[in-house]
Amino acid sequence: MKKSKDSCPLCTSSPLEDSKNVSDISWLQCDLCKQWFHASCLKLPAIEINSLHSYHCTQCAKKHGPSVHRRKSKRTKLKIDYVALNDGDVFAVDKTSHPHVPSFHDFPVDANSCTDPKSGANPYIYISDVLTKQYALETQLSKPILVPDANLDVVGMKLPVPKEQLTLDYITEKVGEDEPVEVMDVLSQQGVHPGWNMGQWRDYFHTDEMSRDRIRNVISLEISSVDDLGRTFSRPQLVRDMDLVDKVWNKNDSQERSKVTKYCLMSVKNSFTDFHIDFGGTSVYYTVCKGSKTFLMFPPTSDNLELYTAWCLESNQNFIWYATYSRAIRGKRTTPQNGFKVTLAPGDLFIIPSGWIHAVFTPEDSIVIGGNFLTLHDMSTQLKINNVEKVTKVPSKFRFPMFNKVVWLTSWYYLNHKSEFAADLYNHKLEFTLLKDLADHLKGHLELSKSNQTARRSIPVDVIGKDVVGHIVKLENWMNDYR
Repeated sequence: MKKSKDSCPLCTSSPLEDSKNVSDISWLQCDLCKQWFHASCLKLPAIEINSLHSYHCTQCAKKHGPSVHRRKSKRTKLKIDYVALNDGDVFAVDKTSHPHVPSFHDFPVDANSCTDPKSGANPYIYISDVLTKQYALETQLSKPILVPDANLDVVGMKLPVPKEQLTLDYITEKVGEDEPVEVMDVLSQQGVHPGWNMGQWRDYFHTDEMSRDRIRNVISLEISSVDDLGRTFSRPQLVRDMDLVDKVWNKNDSQERSKVTKYCLMSVKNSFTDFHIDFGGTSVYYTVCKGSKTFLMFPPTSDNLELYTAWCLESNQNFIWYATYSRAIRGKRTTPQNGFKVTLAPGDLFIIPSGWIHAVFTPEDSIVIGGNFLTLHDMSTQLKINNVEKVTKVPSKFRFPMFNKVVWLTSWYYLNHKSEFAADLYNHKLEFTLLKDLADHLKGHLELSKSNQTARRSIPVDVIGKDVVGHIVKLENWMNDYR
C-alpha cells in the first residue's frame, strides 16, 4: 500500500495528531519528493526552519544535496499568519506587527516635544530630576512623572548590577533556566500554551529578528524573591515611601503579602500591549535598562473610564482601536480625550499614576525593571478601577492579589494612626471623599461575604476584630468629623 505524502512518515506508530499533549502542529514539506513531515518529528530548531529556502528530506538529500538556506536580505518581508487566516481572522495577517501598531504610530500628540509657550512646562507629563513623596503629593500625581536618565542615588534606587550588565543572560542565570515564565503572543494578546521556561525565552530573545516565527513578550516575571536580582534591588524611594501595602501589612501575617513589587519585563522589537489599566488601579514605576519604550496614554477621567469599560465589553474588542472608540455618554457622542505618546530611553525612570489607560509599543529589544504599588492618595481611583475589573469580568489571576484584604487593613491602620492620614494625603480636600469611598466599599464587601466564602476569608478579623460592623461604624463616625 502506497503511503500518503500528506501523513508524516516519522510517527506512523504513534501519530502526533493523536497526542493529547500537543495542540500546535507545524508542518514542513520536502521540495523534491513533496513528502510532508511534522516539524517536531524532524527535530529541527525553529531558527533553522525559518531560514530554509528549500527543504530536502534525508532521502532526497543523499541524491540532490542538503537543504538550501535562504540568503539574508535587508528588505522587510511580510509574514502571513496562516493560522489566523484559517480561523477566519483576516485582521491579523502580518506576523511581524500587531495590526494596531500603524494607528499607534499615527497618533499625533508627542509629549516628548511639547512645551507650554507661557510656562515652559510640559502640559502632559511632569519632567523632574528628583523623585520624592513630597514632590508626588504636591503635584497630586495628576500627570505621569518622567525622570530622564535618572541618577539612582538621587531617586533612591539601587539596581542589582549596573544597567548595562542587566542582560537577559544575567537574568536567566539568576532566575534559573527551568523557571516557568508567562509568555504573551503579541498578535492574540493571549498567553502562550504550553508555557515556556526562562531558557526557552532566552533562546528566543537572542534569535535574529527575521527568524522569529511570531512576536512574543514577557511582562509578568516577578523577581522580588530572586537572590542577587530582586533581593538586591531597591525600588525608588518615592515608591517605598508611598507603598500602602508596605505600611498596613503585618509582616507576621500567615499570608505572605502580594508579590507585585518587582517585575522584569523583556520585550522584543515590535512588541505591543493593547490598552489596559494596571491591575487594581495600581501606580507603576518603570526603569528602562536596555532599549526603549513608547506609551500612548489617556488620563482616568470619568468619560475615558466609561469608554474604556464599554470598549472592554465589546465582543470584537481586539478589532477596535480604543483611541478612536466612540460611544454616546450622557447624550453626547464621545471619544477618549487628552491622549499623548511619550518615549522612554535607557536610564529613564517613569511613574504612571493610578488608573491611567495606556498601550505600549517596543521600538527595539528592551529590558525593563518596574513594579506596582497601591497608595492611600489614590485609594478612591483604585476602588473605582476595582469596580471596572468586576464589570468587565477580569479573571482573578489578573487582579491585584488580596486587594480587599488590603482595603480592610488600610481602614484599620488609619483609624489607629489618624495623624498619618493627613500626611499621606497632603490634600485635605480628599479626606472626606476617601473615607466615604472606603466605608462604601467595605459595606459592599461585607454584604458579599455573607454568601461568598472567598470574600468572607479576606476580612482580617484577626486584626480588626470580630465586630466587623462596629469597625465600619467607627470609620463612618470618623468620616462625619470632616463634614
